[in-house]
Amino acid sequence: MEDEINVIVSGVGGQGILFATNVIIRTALEKGLNFAQSEVHGLAQRYGSIHTEIRIGPKVKSPLILEGTLDLLIAMEPLEAMRYANYVSERTTIISNSHIVPPQSAFLERFPIPSIDEIKDLLLSLNPRGLIMFDATEIASKQVGDPIVTNSVMLGGASATGILPFSAQDIRGVLQSLVPEKYKESNMRAFDLGYKEVKRILGGEG
Repeated sequence: MEDEINVIVSGVGGQGILFATNVIIRTALEKGLNFAQSEVHGLAQRYGSIHTEIRIGPKVKSPLILEGTLDLLIAMEPLEAMRYANYVSERTTIISNSHIVPPQSAFLERFPIPSIDEIKDLLLSLNPRGLIMFDATEIASKQVGDPIVTNSVMLGGASATGILPFSAQDIRGVLQSLVPEKYKESNMRAFDLGYKEVKRILGGEG
């Protein structure tokens, strides 16, 4: 693997940011990789902005990611992808859910919410290595039948990018071990659908 892989997982409270982060770090642990994870940043209550930082690599000590050194931004919500624009550089791959969750402040203060096309244009203007946007919430809701597994759809999609220093099967195995028995089937289906969708977007085999 490269000297380090820097990952931010972002979204809003209630989207399973902490669980997705735990799956990634547990996979690193099982593969014997050195890593550092930041404490949770943001408001964990429902719809509050939240993110975690993960660094994986043999020389990694600090969990804090420097601006411009991000390798993978996993955004469960597109407005939250914009929030970390200062971390994005030509080395960054952004994978983002395209389903917008309007912040409560937008209603209270009546400020306009950018469209998904405007968000995409802004992210592309940062010249990332890659930008992948798809409606993970719709996949979770319509194809799995439960929007709560959106985070597993995004984990599957993130694994398909090839940025993380372990295979999709490695991540899938850890996800399967962490999910309670009654939720295993829906989460595994969500993961597989996310993986296939991103492979399709990237032009690979689903």
